[in-house]
Amino acid sequence: MSKKRPLDAVDVAILKALQKDASMTNQAIGELVGLTPGPTHSRIKRMKEEGIIKGIHADLDWKALGYEMFCFIELKVETSKAEEAGQILAQVPNLWNVCRLVDPTPEREATFRMWSVTDSYQTMLTIMGNLLETYDGFCDAQVHAMDMVSRNPGVMNVDRVLLGDQVPF
Repeated sequence: MSKKRPLDAVDVAILKALQKDASMTNQAIGELVGLTPGPTHSRIKRMKEEGIIKGIHADLDWKALGYEMFCFIELKVETSKAEEAGQILAQVPNLWNVCRLVDPTPEREATFRMWSVTDSYQTMLTIMGNLLETYDGFCDAQVHAMDMVSRNPGVMNVDRVLLGDQVPF
């Protein structure tokens, strides 16, 4: 990682262009910011090396991919098993931004929050039920369904739902 230097107006304009459309060519970005493709490429490369640009991502249409449910999940875990739980959650498909909350009173439980998409409520209940059943360190799970357009939450408390379907994770 190279030494970071302050961003100038051209760097900021490049970042804005990439945020708007990460598939733009160096030539197209250069035309927007007044550079040729070579210097544009060099600046993007430098910002990647400095960790300013962490990656290039696709903006997916989850419904077009067959996922009907977008949700926010909160899991409570016995504090003594929090590290192991974090490793397990990192392996569950379609979960992202798994993070452990900093709790001022962490004596009994640790809380993890994450996002997920799935094809239905039933699938999400099955996955959460399987986690609760398989790993006895999980104390409670809450799934907050979000409308993919309005993002209005409807809360569904999973608690200790135990379902028979085995979902690999």
